[in-house]
Amino acid sequence: MKQPSRGQPKFILDGMLGSLTRWLRLLGFDTLFCETQFDDEILDQTEHRILLTRDKTLLVRAQKLGLTAINPGSGPIQKMLQLLQNTLGICFLGDPNQSRCPQCNSPLILVTQEEIQDRVPKKSLDHHHRFWQCINLQCRKVYWQGRHWTRIQQTLDNLRFPDEEQ
Repeated sequence: MKQPSRGQPKFILDGMLGSLTRWLRLLGFDTLFCETQFDDEILDQTEHRILLTRDKTLLVRAQKLGLTAINPGSGPIQKMLQLLQNTLGICFLGDPNQSRCPQCNSPLILVTQEEIQDRVPKKSLDHHHRFWQCINLQCRKVYWQGRHWTRIQQTLDNLRFPDEEQ
């Protein structure tokens, strides 16, 4: 089986896994999303990435080619992340300084309020002091730890401490 390079795994996901794609990017993993590509095109890009797919035909083809391919299952995102964590022996930490843009997969950098003040709602500027911006010049989306961050942290805490899940 061709293994992805050592270090942090890189992923490639098919069109059925858009939500998981955004989560993996948020968690800092280089993740390609192949929404409209044919199976052959996906397989051509998989050699140094872990393929995540629910498509049984694609999964079998990838495995026959010696590629690392996993069916992450279905259901809540936490269940899929738990399966990946257990299967790959990785830990999802959720460090915003390591995150990638959920939209385009480019790295995010910490920026000052002054740099993004014209692109963020005033209320967010008043309530938050840390902002990250996508380095991709075509994207440049800005992120901050709003109310959604509590839900993200709860999901990650449940992955680390599953017996304490509420």
